[in-house]
Amino acid sequence: MSFSTPLPPVASLWVGGELNWLHKLCLASYAYRGHEVVLFFMADTAPSVPPGVRTAPITDIWDPAPAGHADAPASMLSDLFRLHLLKKTDMVWIDTDMLAVRPMPTADYHFGFEPTGSINGAVLRLPKASKALNKLLEWFDDPEWITPWLGEKDQAEIAKAPPGKRLLRAFELRRPAVGPRALAYTLRKCGELKHAQKPDVFYPLRGVMTDVLFSGHCHQDNWLTENTLAVHLYDSMVRLYHKRHRPQKHSFIARTAHQIGFDLSGLKHQKQGNL
Repeated sequence: MSFSTPLPPVASLWVGGELNWLHKLCLASYAYRGHEVVLFFMADTAPSVPPGVRTAPITDIWDPAPAGHADAPASMLSDLFRLHLLKKTDMVWIDTDMLAVRPMPTADYHFGFEPTGSINGAVLRLPKASKALNKLLEWFDDPEWITPWLGEKDQAEIAKAPPGKRLLRAFELRRPAVGPRALAYTLRKCGELKHAQKPDVFYPLRGVMTDVLFSGHCHQDNWLTENTLAVHLYDSMVRLYHKRHRPQKHSFIARTAHQIGFDLSGLKHQKQGNL
């Protein structure tokens, strides 16, 4: 793939049918900020995407079938795919629920802490020569590997699984085992944790506070700083009501959609609130 902008291209993976409007808004926000955006997909046909977003099959980067992961859960595939993406391209990984606030500069490393002090990989860039990146790829390619960042009880359960299914078993036991926990453990082990950004860069709000993004009564945005590049919406924690209704006028989501020219007219109005 060739790219034409000085900003780093960004990419994500979609497993399943169509994207909901929040995911489309997030992808559109990166295109608006000047990034080239690629959405890789696993289905037979590409999902519909906003203008400025390209689609490409997952196999352009990595085929999960030979490794026995063709039927793995979507989030596990995402955790594995992003590592291959970083090794094979100069793209920055973004989860489809990352909303761009400012253009992301070119850098060897992009990842950050959450307010709780945990590492999150919803935005991830490691150089191809990164010891942590290559160690994770090596470990996850070993069918007999047992994740050392989990406790002894979990490791014993993983050991009972047949080779080739142990990574899946680790994921089943502790969902973050193949993603954030693996990333934090390996970055620390390889001396690369020092490159982590502070929480305000990518995770200015905790997931339990995402309601404020949809409220027309919370338009001061005091949680944003001059360093904030994006906001993680934590899609799994967004209320179903918000996903089905138009965000309140003057809310952060509504203002962002208006700024980038994203059409919200197809969403139902809320019955109450500041419309």
